[in-house]
Amino acid sequence: MRLARSRPAQPKLLMATAGWVLVLLSPLSVRAQGTSGPTVSDSKVGYVDSAILGNLFRLRYDSAYGNNRPSRAEFFYAQTAPGGPGLPFPEPRVDYQDITGYLEVMLCPRLSGFVEVPSRFLNPEVNSNATGLSDLNAGLRYSFFESENAVATLQLRAYAPTGDVARGLGNGHASLEPALLFYRRLGDRFHWESELRYWVPLGGTDFAGDIIRYGSGISFPVLDNGRLELSPVLELVGWTVLSGKESVVPSVTQARVQGAAGDTLIHGKVGLRLRIGDHADIYGGYGRPLTGERWYDNTFRLELRLLY
Repeated sequence: MRLARSRPAQPKLLMATAGWVLVLLSPLSVRAQGTSGPTVSDSKVGYVDSAILGNLFRLRYDSAYGNNRPSRAEFFYAQTAPGGPGLPFPEPRVDYQDITGYLEVMLCPRLSGFVEVPSRFLNPEVNSNATGLSDLNAGLRYSFFESENAVATLQLRAYAPTGDVARGLGNGHASLEPALLFYRRLGDRFHWESELRYWVPLGGTDFAGDIIRYGSGISFPVLDNGRLELSPVLELVGWTVLSGKESVVPSVTQARVQGAAGDTLIHGKVGLRLRIGDHADIYGGYGRPLTGERWYDNTFRLELRLLY
């Protein structure tokens, strides 16, 4: 769906976010000495960023189909030629597959660093297929609140333009993404996790724009015999574009440029996470858009996570 194209009042957004955090944390007590809190294996989500820090390696495979606005705000790839440095021709839609390696290392009890390296297989309709390194990212995570049943984390992620922009493998500019992440155990069975992220492009063309990203997920084990634990996961994730432009390509012979500010995209995700022992788990998930505006028609995700 398309909202009114006015830029939200950012101070009001920050005040609302701060109030939301205080409400969530107010009934909780700070972790007492010797009390065990949530660990990485308690986090089950597949699309929302986890608030729980830990030493882990993750290998992820994504397959997505029907991205009909790949140049939107230069989030996925750059503005195409002749106005931009991206692909030679505007695209009505693209499919892609990403294979991404992620490594996180604890630097001290409440601080971790991470790096994420994606490889992309791009399948456009008009331009040639392309394969290669996409835009890598790295950052820091600080767990500023921990209790027996909850974790709140500040995350800062920085993106580098390492993908070949002319082949559609990157967006051609650096970006920063500060985020607020939250985990809470609800009773004995349910786990609730959420995120609020703000994506800011540094450079790019006039297509590049700020994007608010948000999501929430809930999970619950249906099988747990000590060695194996199987948990269904339900998630909602969304993006609201605050500025920038996008190419609209109804057919291979037609293309126009319009503002992207106000585009809101909500996607639903369903998945399963299988924990194997104490040091490994596997996730499989599927997503579809719930709004007319979308990043893709269908997406599939497989993930292997190793804890050390």
